[in-house]
Amino acid sequence: MKPALADQNSKAGLEAFTKYWFALLDYGYQTGDLKAWDALTGPNCEFCASLRGGIDDVYSANEWMVGGKLTTPSVEAKWKPGAPTQGAAVQVFQKEITYFDKDGKSERAPSPESNNGVALIGTFGSAGWQVKDLGRLG
Repeated sequence: MKPALADQNSKAGLEAFTKYWFALLDYGYQTGDLKAWDALTGPNCEFCASLRGGIDDVYSANEWMVGGKLTTPSVEAKWKPGAPTQGAAVQVFQKEITYFDKDGKSERAPSPESNNGVALIGTFGSAGWQVKDLGRLG
């Protein structure tokens, strides 16, 4: 459920939105359903499109994933009052993902556990926050 704070145009609002957005992405990894995540993701975010493509590839082939739990232990907005876009530095931890084909076989190499820093760039408009861009830090 979306926290009310995630609808505020503030530093705390961006941080709450960022955690919510990654929770929706995690749901997509678990289910293949990215409808709610798509609604909060801008059309020009190339890294976002890459994430979506990877998830779509698995689920559209009647395959599935096990694992891959995403968590965001650290989210820090880099708030600039009045700026048209706002950024957040995010630590994203993802558990190992095991892939299964339509016959229930796991012949594809698992994706290893990861711990990455990413930068999320968001914009706030009449519909609330939307992710404009996403990229790895470092």
